[in-house]
Parts: sequence; structure tokens; C-alpha cells
Amino acid sequence: MQNKMNILLADDDLVFLQLTGQLLQNAGYKVNCAASLEEAEKLLEQDRHDIIMLDMCFPALQDGFALLDKIHEYYPGLPVLMISGSGNIPDAVLAIKNGAQDFIEKPLDTAHLLLKLQRISDALQINRELHDLQITAIGMKGNSTTKEALFSDIVQAAQFDCPVLITGETGVGKELAANAIHRLSRQGGKNLICINCASIPKDLFEAELFGYESGAFTGASKPHKGYFEYADGNSIFLDEISQLPNEVQAKLLRVVSEGEIQKLGGRILKVNPRFISASNQDLEELVKTGQFRKDLLYRLNTIQIKIPPLRNRIDDISLLADYFMDEFCRRNEIPPKQITPAAKAWLCEQSWQGNVRELKNTVERAVVFAKNDHLSVVDFTTDSDYDPNQMGNSSLRAAITSFEKAYIETVLHAYNYNIRQCAFHLQMDKSNLFKKIASLGIVLPKR
Repeated sequence: MQNKMNILLADDDLVFLQLTGQLLQNAGYKVNCAASLEEAEKLLEQDRHDIIMLDMCFPALQDGFALLDKIHEYYPGLPVLMISGSGNIPDAVLAIKNGAQDFIEKPLDTAHLLLKLQRISDALQINRELHDLQITAIGMKGNSTTKEALFSDIVQAAQFDCPVLITGETGVGKELAANAIHRLSRQGGKNLICINCASIPKDLFEAELFGYESGAFTGASKPHKGYFEYADGNSIFLDEISQLPNEVQAKLLRVVSEGEIQKLGGRILKVNPRFISASNQDLEELVKTGQFRKDLLYRLNTIQIKIPPLRNRIDDISLLADYFMDEFCRRNEIPPKQITPAAKAWLCEQSWQGNVRELKNTVERAVVFAKNDHLSVVDFTTDSDYDPNQMGNSSLRAAITSFEKAYIETVLHAYNYNIRQCAFHLQMDKSNLFKKIASLGIVLPKR
């Protein structure tokens, strides 16, 4: 398995440098070698490194700790593994006190070194997963307290094997959240088994989920493994769980509660999948109408994660738009662009019924059809959204006033008419906001 981590190995012992560099390459790491502190500094500037292995002592009274200090100053968070030929406890203590991640002595214990590096790599990978999740997985890039709470819930849920139910509107990123939970869990090294319950024909549900024996029905010429067999010891994601037929729900209940499946044709097998489910419908309402089993909901709903719609996270819309635009430009080798303040205000005003998915598509479409490097409101609208020819004789002042009123009403609604929070979001003094509300004719609800 390739580690895909880039290590900078700095040591003045050329034989050690060559042998250790080869060892690390054989273990799947990318390695840059430096025989001096000066060379190590140049390599740090030229390439991105994930881990530094740094000798404590270099010739001419040079000290590896000097470079360690620079690493902490210019590359904060970059893990450093200090190396020493003396192997004494004071060296180890000094290395850790100066901010090294760990300490290893010469001659190297190969297994011990690779274990330390693997632990550092695992920690880095988890941090990257978390970072990716914050930025892309469910549109969590932003400053909203809602985002922070949601992110915390996902990380917490990943630590346990109990069933997780993810709820939220279409487009908020339920599948991506499920992937994040899986990747951060103990099953994260395997591929997540994903099933879209809305895409399986009704008469094939049992065969696909539970599998069948040879001769179970016409055309079953050989045994077939179902999804639950493949998911044994792994995570299984049941998307749009509300679409499961009632008869299949009863059999799923047995899998969740007893860890057993019965293949079509008779054989009973023990399985142990970790269940992650998702629904864009209110399952409790479906229970009331008899469309979903109450006992199954209780089993699947041990941990519930509610992903809020984008319109409830106005603070994040602008940052998300910038991220999607930059990512699309980078991926398609398009010169960087900027979104004008007026366009960002317009984006924040929209309801985004399609949530993060709709915002992403809107931004990418704007980049494709943009006439210049500054994206204005016109670049983000379709003919049905905005047509300057339909504005009649409205003055610029009237158009601005209309926009201000709509935008402030959106912000007020998002913050449940909390004037202090709205004023902070709008970067206005509370008294000035009250005046603006009055001048625009906005009616505040009675408390």
C-alpha cells in the first residue's frame, strides 16, 4: 500500500542517508534527501513535505534544532522526527520540548521507525479527511456556528459503530457526510458500500440486498452475494431509506437487530455491517402513515445527524462560492476570477432550494459563461432569473432599494429577527439597522 507521504530526510551521514532513503522508498514513501541544513532549507522551499526526519547534529557545530525552530515558524504543524546518534534520554526530552513530534535513535530499529512514521501518517490522513470534510464534503467551509456543530457531530459519530441516520433536504450532502463518517471510522480503510434505495426495482430488492442461492428462482443458475454479505465488517450506506418496501423493511430489521440475513433459497448467514442511512423525508411522519416501521426507525436512529439547508447558513454562502469558483478554475486551468460584492450579496439572498449542490452548479455555470474576470450578478442569473429589459423605467435608486429590502429581510429571517446578530452579519450598528428597517418599510414581528 502506497503511503503517498513526502518525507524530507536531513542527515550529514551519506551512508545513513542513502540506506534510510531507500528503506523509506521501499515502504511506499516519497523521499527527498539533504546532506546539510542549507540543502534541507532549499528543499523545504521547493517542495511540499508531510514529515521531516532531522538529525540533531551537523558538522561545524551546526545544530538541527535551529532548523526545527524555522520549521515551526514558517511551516507550523509540520511533524518533525528528530534523529540522534547518541540515543540518550536528555536528547529525547530536548527534542520533544523543542516541538519535535517524536524521537528516534541510531542505529535504526527499522520496524520501530516504520511504526512511528505510520502513526504520524495516520494522524495526518485523519487531519486531511477532516479538512476535506470541512471544505467540500457537505459544504462546510465557512464561519457559521451551525457548521461547527455539524462538523463536531460527524466526527463524534465516526468513533462508534452504532447506526447513524442522516437527514436533510436534497442537495445538502448526505452521501458525502456518510462517506466522511465512514472514512473517519475504524472501517475507513475499506470502500463504503453504497445503495440508493430509490434506484432498485421493487422486485429486485431482496435479491440485491440479501443475495440468493443457486436455483432460488428461474434464472438463478449460481449463488449470488447480496450487498449485506459484501458489507460484513464494513460500513453500508442506505440512501433514501424511506423508499424501502414494507416487506423488505421487516427483513432489514432482522439484519440490524440480530445481525442475520436469509438468502433467497434458504441459507441464513451472520453479518456485522455498520449501518449509515439517509433520508430527505421525515421518517417519523412516514411512521404515522404506516409507510415506515417504527421499530426499524428506532434501530437505525441511534445517532441522528441533521444537515441544515444552505439558506440557514448565510454566513457560509460567500465563502463556499469562492471555494467552488477557485476549485473549478484550478481543475479546468482557467485564470482565477473574482465575485463582485454585489454578486455575493445576490447569492446570499437566494433560497437555494437545491442547497450546496445548486450553489456549486450555479457558480460553475457562471465561470463558464463569464465575459471577464469579475463575476457580476448578471453572470449568476439565467434568463428566467433576471432580464434587464423587463425592469421597465425603474431607476437605479429604486433597484438598489428593492435589493436592500429583500436582502435585509432574508438576513432577518435567517437569524430569527435577532437584531444584534443581524447587525453583526451586516456589519452595521444596531441603531442604524433599526433606522434602515424603518426606512425600507420592513415590519418586524411582535415578540
